[in-house]
Amino acid sequence: MSKEIIITGANGGLGLWTTKFLLDNGYTVIMACRDVAKARKQVYEFGQFALAEKVKIVHLDLADFESIRKFVNECAPENNAYFGLICNAGLTYSGQTRFTQNGIEETFGVNYLGHFLLTNLLLSRFTIERVFMISSALHDPALKSPFAKAVFRPVNEMAFPAATASNAAQKTQEFYATSKLCQILHAYELDRRMNKDGVIRCRVNAYNPGFMALTNFGRTHKRFERLGRWIIYLIGRVAGFTVSAHKSAGLLVNHFTNSTVSRKYFDLNKMTKSSADSYDQQKARELWAGSEELVGQKFEY
Repeated sequence: MSKEIIITGANGGLGLWTTKFLLDNGYTVIMACRDVAKARKQVYEFGQFALAEKVKIVHLDLADFESIRKFVNECAPENNAYFGLICNAGLTYSGQTRFTQNGIEETFGVNYLGHFLLTNLLLSRFTIERVFMISSALHDPALKSPFAKAVFRPVNEMAFPAATASNAAQKTQEFYATSKLCQILHAYELDRRMNKDGVIRCRVNAYNPGFMALTNFGRTHKRFERLGRWIIYLIGRVAGFTVSAHKSAGLLVNHFTNSTVSRKYFDLNKMTKSSADSYDQQKARELWAGSEELVGQKFEY
């Protein structure tokens, strides 16, 4: 019997390559995607594997609590057990603040809160051996970067931020970085709640996939953007700050398959420390409690 793995946002870039390498390792992969038709098209155009292989494409919209609950209810695994869950889906945008169907700022709602609900609904019903949260180096406020920094705020302020105008671009960058910090806070808190008294029930870790300039993530489709990304990628390859989705996915699958640790942070090929904020247990508890209020459900382990 093949081991089943759920991966969100599997229809492009890192997610698509991760699916390929998981299939190569003999897993059955559930590609959880918002647009099933688009996902099928991407799979056919990708050409690295066929739908006849051990892959299922299932609808999941992380911006909609009802869609998340429907996905969990309709995707019961064999023997009530999944081998793993990879929370990969994510978005960023520019311009005026956008909101999910539940009225929550879209970056916080999809990148973090949708995964919070999905992960905990699955764990409340099924056994899962391992969970990986796909984060970003931008989760660390101490990182020297031209982008806005992560700022942990009261949960309702992150979910329902004040309207932005003159500094909209900076605020949306902050939304993204903060959502990635929240993913790691969630991963570490989940480990603390599930793995008590030396008993490992589920290995929960986070992964920074690096800067993948050639994926569709964050594309604005402006003129000459594709050329610009290629230039950044080539310069980055020489300078060592960019990575291909192919290489990053291979490293992720290696960690996911072989790691025996939990509550750890992997930066491409190495296990290292995440940001100081990510280890703040008070922030993690506040985030957990506030998230339960937002989704209208408590999770006890």
